[in-house]
Amino acid sequence: MLDRITRTAARLFAVPVAMVQLIHGDRRWSLSRSGADWQEAMEGLPFCTHTIGQDEPMVVGDAAGDIRFHDHALVTGPPYIRFYAGRSLRSRRGDILGTLCVIDRAPRESGDVDRAALGDLADMVQDHLWSLEAAEKTHAMQVSLERSETLLSRTASHAAVGIAVASTDGRWLEMNQRFCDILGHSRDELLGAHVADFAHPDDRERGLAMARQVLQGDTEALDMELRFLRADGSCSWTQVGASVLRDREGHPENLVVVLTDIHVRKTVEHDLATLRHALEQRVAERTAELHLTVVRLQGEIAARASTQQALIEEKERFETTLQLASDAFVEVDADDRIVSWNRSAELIFGWSRDEAIGRSLADTIVPASMRERHLKAFESFMAGLPDTGHLVGRHLELSGVRRDGEEFPLELTLGATRIGGRMVANAFLQDISRRKADELALRSSAERLRTITDNAPAMIAYIDRDLRYRFHNRAYTDWFDIAPDGLLGIRVPEFWGEATCAQLQPVIERVLAGHRATAEYSLPGRTGPMWFYATLVPHVVEDGTVAGFYLLAQDVTERKLLYERIEHEASHDALTGLPNRRALMQRLQQAMNRVRRHDRAVAVLFMDLDNFKPMNDTLGHEFGDAVLRHFGETIRGSVRDSDFVARLAGDEFVVVIEDLEPVRDHAERLGRALLARLATEREIQGVAVRLAASVGVAVHDGQDEETPQELLRRADAAMYRAKAAGRQRLAF
Repeated sequence: MLDRITRTAARLFAVPVAMVQLIHGDRRWSLSRSGADWQEAMEGLPFCTHTIGQDEPMVVGDAAGDIRFHDHALVTGPPYIRFYAGRSLRSRRGDILGTLCVIDRAPRESGDVDRAALGDLADMVQDHLWSLEAAEKTHAMQVSLERSETLLSRTASHAAVGIAVASTDGRWLEMNQRFCDILGHSRDELLGAHVADFAHPDDRERGLAMARQVLQGDTEALDMELRFLRADGSCSWTQVGASVLRDREGHPENLVVVLTDIHVRKTVEHDLATLRHALEQRVAERTAELHLTVVRLQGEIAARASTQQALIEEKERFETTLQLASDAFVEVDADDRIVSWNRSAELIFGWSRDEAIGRSLADTIVPASMRERHLKAFESFMAGLPDTGHLVGRHLELSGVRRDGEEFPLELTLGATRIGGRMVANAFLQDISRRKADELALRSSAERLRTITDNAPAMIAYIDRDLRYRFHNRAYTDWFDIAPDGLLGIRVPEFWGEATCAQLQPVIERVLAGHRATAEYSLPGRTGPMWFYATLVPHVVEDGTVAGFYLLAQDVTERKLLYERIEHEASHDALTGLPNRRALMQRLQQAMNRVRRHDRAVAVLFMDLDNFKPMNDTLGHEFGDAVLRHFGETIRGSVRDSDFVARLAGDEFVVVIEDLEPVRDHAERLGRALLARLATEREIQGVAVRLAASVGVAVHDGQDEETPQELLRRADAAMYRAKAAGRQRLAF
């Protein structure tokens, strides 16, 4: 094209030379030339410098007479240029590109030059250069578009989420393989089908209503949880995000839909809710049982306290009566004749004083069956025989008889006095019928209390202020193989252990200060460690001091183990047993906090199996699961015990390395050693497999405020660079 223009210019202006000259800085070169081969004119032509400074054509009729050019070597010497006409060429933005010019050795009149024709030819050259510029831009845009489409296609095909395009009437137009996997249908089943055909009936209307709001512009984007029905009839939980693609007029053209598989999360949430409900029921049942036990125990404690109070009152009354000579006081002479008989004796035995005085004591108060023995013993006592001396001052329990013939137990305190040269025996006699009945009642109450406590589903004990066991039930035998009453007198630290005792010291101090307290602690039981939830109730006596405390401890080992199992399942991957994403993010945050405190860098290795999907699709998901377990075991076996290994998702695994300097070198050696170890052929489910992985490494040195998510994204990006470089590689 340009050669035709320069040939036309040469013929039109009848000159030996016509050329298109480009200029870039100090460099000039001829893009097209017609006519004589004036190389020197092309290299050092001075006219172009003046031409590009103006918009209109520049015409020099006779250079020998022009002050600007008359002494130039190209004018005074070969090729002896005399005539020049040229016009500048500019880009679309107005930048100088060069000139179109015609040259001759013969001078001409300036007025004879057709400036318009020269301008038209220059415009044609300029249009051609513009078209080349446009074509170059178009080509660059095409290349960029092709790269973008390739990148978008790769991203969509390898994305961990499902991506699809739907028409405005709700039909699937395009999707990636992950989208098909999440919905559980083949690509052929989905293409052209209506979205509502695959939605769960309970979620269908809600999803369609939200989609209409997005298409009508009522909301920017759709983000909700929906259920879809798989081809096998099962339900798939998804997190659905959608936004509208609009044409140039702003009309809705398509919907871009992104699906995230949340089925596992929903299943875990359901399982956790079920476990929580079951646990709450168990806790409620155990609480009810414990409440009944506590009520029974409190009733027995109250009964025991009442009995103890009655005994105390009885004792107080006895002491008062004794001080007032309220006991039956009887004096007997050597012939067993009553010489003294007080008011209490009248009340106890039913004989008035006048009736009793002078009567035989044996006939008055001793049962008939015992009278003969009584008289012999009395005779020996009064005679002062050695074997009766031990009876003086002692409390002897005997049987007495009232006037009406009723026999009853009594307590005798015997003494002897010499009055007027004769011996007189005296005795304090106490009716102990009530005390015997109370003792019987107390023994019965204690037996009932022991029966209740021994059958209660809890440890029950009483511990005094010196922390010694004074009572414990049979649970100690069942749970710890301790003999009945085997802890009596034993101090708490000897049974609990010093560590547990130190842990519960604040609780013990609180209860000994008179406050109820609760505690949770562990003890080594007969079948292994056991956990208990204990209630400690202070025993406050009448003067307000705390004499000890009652301990009621319920076995919560099963609940404790259940909580630990739930916590483990919530933070570990079910397939490989490794920590999951949740645990990884917690560990990363802790590691980055330590970096900032101790100025020690941490490295993250992001690993992804190469070509795992074809292997998984060809040999089956069970085989794929076995490969993932082998991958996780290989990683775990290649690092230190202190290094943290987690499964992020799918075939993506992460290793966190700390406390190694320089951490970058250690991370690189570990990554390359792991790649070499994976490359070793292994047999998995009867198939010889040689695995390969791409490893991305990111190092955090604490110099910025980077978040765990940002650090993980950097390692992920490095892993993708390793894949782009040819796979089975490591990239920082």
